Amino acid sequence: MSSPVLLVLGAGPGVGLAAARKFAQHGYKVALAARNPSEETSKAADLVVKIDFSDPSAVASTFEKVKGALGIPSVVVYNAYSWHPSEVDPFSVSVADFQTDLAVNTTSAFAAAKEAVKGFESLPKDSSKTFIFTGNILNVRQMLIFTSIGAGKSATAHIIANAAAAYLSKGFKFYYADERTPDGGPVNKDIDAHAHAEFFYNLARDPKQGPWLATFVKDKGYVDFTAADRAFLDA
Repeated sequence: MSSPVLLVLGAGPGVGLAAARKFAQHGYKVALAARNPSEETSKAADLVVKIDFSDPSAVASTFEKVKGALGIPSVVVYNAYSWHPSEVDPFSVSVADFQTDLAVNTTSAFAAAKEAVKGFESLPKDSSKTFIFTGNILNVRQMLIFTSIGAGKSATAHIIANAAAAYLSKGFKFYYADERTPDGGPVNKDIDAHAHAEFFYNLARDPKQGPWLATFVKDKGYVDFTAADRAFLDA
């Protein structure tokens, strides 16, 4: 039996590297795709692909390279992001920069999910068939400085929600993973790469689709913060 394949799109020294190591420990072949892969990240992979995520048309060829070298990915993690801050005015970001952020945060993620589904269709019934998008709290809470990235995260959350429902009967799983503090707040810069890797692996090995809005807390796993988010918006 061939080893399952993990593909991480947007593989940096944090979440991407931690996920690569976690899945490799459990017998996965690992493909990492990044614009400028580091030496440390490259050493953790069976295959490294260079890609600019601001060009969504490059996503399909990345999947083809992985398929040819390692096989069809049964777990795909989209971890790439782009952000141009808007500190005092949501329209202080140029249209060109907004387009770049949207391309990386949404359009290339859409292209990746589309390619993942093509692959899932050909995998054995007992394969994981899991697509995970690294999200954050911006799909439910608005913050001025994060206007461009928040727009992208929100749009992709919508895509993930629709995909989770549309492919439920086929056993294809889709998740918007969002690390939170124990009280449901954003972790901001205190992202825990190892907590992400552990959570991603648990999502992948679960044969059933869980809540697509996969909010989680370090050392706890999934925690439903729907009520807390609603209370924040109503305040």
